[in-house]
Amino acid sequence: MIKVEAAGLRRFCREVLIKVELTAEDAAVVADSLVQANLRGVDTHGVMRLPIYVKRMRMGLIAVRPKMELHRTGSATAILDGGNGPGQVVTLRAMEEAIKMAQEAGAGLVAIKNSNHFGAAAYFAMRALEDDMIGLALSHAEADMIPFGGGRPCLGTNPIAIAVPAGEELPIVLDMATSIVAMGNILLAAKEGRSIPEGWAVDTEGNPTTDPKRARAVRPVGGPKGYGLAVIVDVLSALLTGAAFGVHINRMYDNFSEPQAIGHFVGAIDISRYVPPVEFKKRIDQMIREIKATPPAEGFTEVLLPGEPEFRTEEQRLRKGVPLSEEVYTELATLGEELGVSLEGIEVV
Repeated sequence: MIKVEAAGLRRFCREVLIKVELTAEDAAVVADSLVQANLRGVDTHGVMRLPIYVKRMRMGLIAVRPKMELHRTGSATAILDGGNGPGQVVTLRAMEEAIKMAQEAGAGLVAIKNSNHFGAAAYFAMRALEDDMIGLALSHAEADMIPFGGGRPCLGTNPIAIAVPAGEELPIVLDMATSIVAMGNILLAAKEGRSIPEGWAVDTEGNPTTDPKRARAVRPVGGPKGYGLAVIVDVLSALLTGAAFGVHINRMYDNFSEPQAIGHFVGAIDISRYVPPVEFKKRIDQMIREIKATPPAEGFTEVLLPGEPEFRTEEQRLRKGVPLSEEVYTELATLGEELGVSLEGIEVV
């Protein structure tokens, strides 16, 4: 593993994206979301995605200067056509609109179409925390998950993120794939030459495999429960707006002839419409402390809240550096050389 400084890594990503003609503002959004994922330990949705983003941008499959169109359909609802822009740029714009509507109406819900892979869902849900709101971010994805009882993939890993503000304690941040594992874990294992645990994935014939290069699809988390959640995420992220869904979504790493046409769904809830935020945060703190006071089961040292492991990882990586596998580091360095952006000088000694 090679450790690099977060600030330097963020600067590298931003400069690479500017080289492929993103605006400085949009490049900063994408770069920040990727590095933030690495900081929080969600390496599968971090800078390892930069090369494929850039490849699709250079091929015209992701619009570097998207013409987004927002349609307000009610006091608390809207549809955002992302203009095939970078998923992070499009979704952050939608979340900002959701927050604005929540300030006016108490809640805001925005369905998004014509977007692309948006990285880690928590990045957008957590944006609402800055305004003392509860944030929600969902996205469907290309068909990499088999349905419960099925042997052929027809749904995405369809992540769900919900962020809840706290007072003295850390915010509660749930960010989960509806599959047993995000497909990015399979991609990263293949990149690093590692096998994957039994039960994660199946091959093209629907047979279990531990070889990430043979893995064609992952299983739903919790069997029918994860499967059911994935279906609902597809409904909210695609069926509401007419976006592509399931097997109709173009594959990011395989289809280089058409845009992905991804959809997302974000929301914000103004806590003050229900209870004073100060009182709410005190009660959230109480709940967190009571949960953490639960005696740990055998094999565990403590009980953690959703998002707590990621906050701890972020604190550690800010101090000690962001670890990148040699494979990912080499890919980034090669990309930088092609575009005239150096990765040197950001390693942590």
